[in-house]
Amino acid sequence: MEHNIRKARENEKLRIAQTIAYSFEKDFSGLAKDMECIAKVLENGLDTSRFLVAEQDGKIVGVIACSDCTGRALNITKKDCKNHLGFIRGFIAFQVFYEEFLKPLTYPQTTCYMEVLGVLKEARGQGIGKAMLEKIITVNSGYSEYILNVVENNINAIRIYENFGFVEYERIPYKWAKQSGIKAKIWMRYTQTR
Repeated sequence: MEHNIRKARENEKLRIAQTIAYSFEKDFSGLAKDMECIAKVLENGLDTSRFLVAEQDGKIVGVIACSDCTGRALNITKKDCKNHLGFIRGFIAFQVFYEEFLKPLTYPQTTCYMEVLGVLKEARGQGIGKAMLEKIITVNSGYSEYILNVVENNINAIRIYENFGFVEYERIPYKWAKQSGIKAKIWMRYTQTR
């Protein structure tokens, strides 16, 4: 199947949020069983100007975002977490989201931090992840370095990144290892050659 990768539009926030939620369903399932609730938490905080989407037959099937020291792709609020997940679960979710998506980035202005590279299950194995990586680097060619992180047990994603040219530069023990079964996050770097 053919896919088109393009800049996200402001009126696509819910579709982008749903794509993120369902692409990372396994990761989000500890916060909520209903991925529509997760999508609602994410929706209002999306900065669509930082996102690219992969579209297939008019449906968004993949997303990727580029953040940097001037801002993040997601700005999730405590209020949205509590409204859509309940008081206690919302409080816990906000702590998790803060660690993953909200902390200010301290990288130099020449570094792009790639966030939420996700492809829906039904569209995986078609080269969409690689195509989104190529496109986001082309669209954001002013950076000299691109970094991302991936959990150690996501072997398929690691293979895609390595084949693209990303190199592991750090491995950090995962904060929620006991709850998730994930031991470490792998940080990878791609340096733009000019």
